[in-house]
Amino acid sequence: MPKGTIGGLHGDTGQVLSEGNTYNFNINIVDGGLKNCQEIEFELDETGDRIKVIYGTGATKPTKAPAPKQKQKQNKKENITSSSPSKLVDNRDFLTEEK
Repeated sequence: MPKGTIGGLHGDTGQVLSEGNTYNFNINIVDGGLKNCQEIEFELDETGDRIKVIYGTGATKPTKAPAPKQKQKQNKKENITSSSPSKLVDNRDFLTEEK
């Protein structure tokens, strides 16, 4: 989500300054409160030329849902380091009780 600074907010219109670009906006697309020189986050439309929404003070920003974790398949031979039967190595750890 791009970040920018509010500049020239007057009445129902204003500008967002972001990374050398200037975007004009109407107050109707603002979520939350705004004031001049405030750092904000905003979303652009599909073309990247217009601001779709500005998240001001007190706005609830959308969060991306985490991707579902895939279960890893367990190898049946996980304790054997070599696949050749003649070179089998047992790397299991045995738990012992110390006295």
